[in-house]
Amino acid sequence: MKVDNLHWLRGQAAATSAGSVSAVLDRVVTEARLGGREDPAAIRTVVGTIDLPEEDSSLEEADTYIRSLFSTSLRTPLLVRERPARLPRKKARRA
Repeated sequence: MKVDNLHWLRGQAAATSAGSVSAVLDRVVTEARLGGREDPAAIRTVVGTIDLPEEDSSLEEADTYIRSLFSTSLRTPLLVRERPARLPRKKARRA
């Protein structure tokens, strides 16, 4: 970050009741994001990324299909490893 911008942020933070540079940055980024000030190259869309099946283009069977995926997933074994509890170290006694 350029020094001039950092000085500006510190000045803005000092002028607020919280006095936090982090809060000022959060406000500036939120205003920019909600105000539509973004680089057009950064805008992403999901249009055209989903292919609907021709036999169920209205997704009438989608609920049944998704439920079957969950059922299959729940039947798949899951390996879980637990670490043994650590015992407290004993203090060494001086002789």
